[in-house]
Order: sequence, then structure tokens, then C-alpha cells
Amino acid sequence: MEIIDVTPNTQNDWKRVYDEAFPPYEQRPISELFDLVEQQDAIKMQVVVDEQNVVGIVYLCEIGLSKAFVLYFAIDANIQSKGFGSRALAMLQERYPGGVILEAEETGTQAENEEQRVRRYDFYMRNGFEDKQLISENSGGTFHLLASTPDINTTEYLQAMHAMSIEAIVKRA
Repeated sequence: MEIIDVTPNTQNDWKRVYDEAFPPYEQRPISELFDLVEQQDAIKMQVVVDEQNVVGIVYLCEIGLSKAFVLYFAIDANIQSKGFGSRALAMLQERYPGGVILEAEETGTQAENEEQRVRRYDFYMRNGFEDKQLISENSGGTFHLLASTPDINTTEYLQAMHAMSIEAIVKRA
């Protein structure tokens, strides 16, 4: 398995997984995502590939040489719970030893998809992430900030969000 940059051959797979995995309020137009990748070397649009099949997607902003903020991470819904997500997160943590930070939808809010939110949060906890006890409000949603190391800080997260042209407010949980 590997994580590689999107190519013309994998663009449609990336968009399909993206459209299926994220609610409309969290989605940005695909053209904006591609534009940011073209404009900034730190922003990566990637696919998770296993035996030449796209099994997932990643969209991230590198923070310096050893850290990254992952805005979008999803495994194809048709093949979830087969270890692909855990393996992909391990690869990202190895690639960015200074830390990976990501968001998980806020839990405990009695949301329509509360069960799904809890499963996602628990998945990240099982895969070595810790809750930074910070909440981010952005893109019409409220999210827990999770990190793979204690070395990630709020300033770095906000810098990555700014690079991605996303306004965010961070507060203590």
C-alpha cells in the first residue's frame, strides 16, 4: 500500500470517495482544492492505493518538514473496516514524525450521525491520536482537534488552515 499524489487517472476516484465521505457543508469545490495544490507546494491531494486500486483519499497541508494537518482523510465506504485506514494513518505518522493533526466531528451533541461521529473519533484514538482538548469551528462545523504527537500546537494548525484559505476559531473543549 502507498500514498501518492493524485494523477489524471485517479482524479475521478478521489472525487467519488470525497463526495461519498463528507457532508456537503464540509466539502469545498473540487476546483478550489486543485487550485490550492497548484499554488502551494505544501498542500497535497493524494490517494491511498493498494494493488493499483484507490482505496482512500488524503488532502493535507505540510507544516514545515516533519508535520502535517490532514483536512480530508477517507477510505472508500465499500471497503472500510479492512485495515486500510489504520495502515494509511500509520504511513502518514511515519512520513510526518513531528506530528499529524486532524479534525473529528464534535461528539456528544446528539447529532443525527452521532454514532458515526463516535466511531470515527474512536478510530483515531485507537490509531495513536490524542484529543488536544481543543474545539475548532470552521466550514460550518465543530470539530475536536486530534494529534499524533504532543508537538503539534494551535498556531501550526491555524497556519495550515490559513494556507488552505479556511477561517477557523479554536477554543478549549
